[in-house]
Amino acid sequence: MNTLKELEENISQVEYDSLKKVFQNLDSRKDGRLDTQEILDAVLRLGYRSTLREIELMIWEVDDDLDQHVSWEEFLVMYQRCISDRTGLEPRGLFNLVQFLMYDKDNLGSISVEQTLQILFVRYGREKLDAEIQEIFGDDGDKQSGRTAADGQEKRITFSEYLQRVNARLKKTRSAKPEVTKVQIITKEQAAAAKKKTLSKLFT
Repeated sequence: MNTLKELEENISQVEYDSLKKVFQNLDSRKDGRLDTQEILDAVLRLGYRSTLREIELMIWEVDDDLDQHVSWEEFLVMYQRCISDRTGLEPRGLFNLVQFLMYDKDNLGSISVEQTLQILFVRYGREKLDAEIQEIFGDDGDKQSGRTAADGQEKRITFSEYLQRVNARLKKTRSAKPEVTKVQIITKEQAAAAKKKTLSKLFT
């Protein structure tokens, strides 16, 4: 398993700084770890209804040492697992909250395209930037890939709306059929015949 230093070095500086800030903001008790109430409070501040049981499950998914808390190291591991996951099978309850809070730099409880650009660019590069923005904010037929609302103002979405979009994307990822390599199955008799044929060619 990677050391804490290695985990920290494997994340870009932009993401690391933002991730560290989110962890510190969530850690209202300032004890270096996150508990159920701290995460529940953060979710409720975003106007999203959640139960204590749902938050407990969110923590359990990433709580490697089973102490019912999320340490900074577990926080980092969770983040890296999710950004590296291409199957959609990695638990994302806490990740979705953390990612939203990383975007919501002004703590308004909603995010704009402008706020997501830096992290999305660092993670995906220029070529995939617009596609990622559309996945989060939608298109709605405008020419700026979902960057403006119908009234011409900068488009913003709430945590609830964000979850709807990322969960819809996750569903598509999970339902995508993986490419299957066709494997020819042969019997023992066929294998023996093929071997005999090869040997006969070698000695004739």
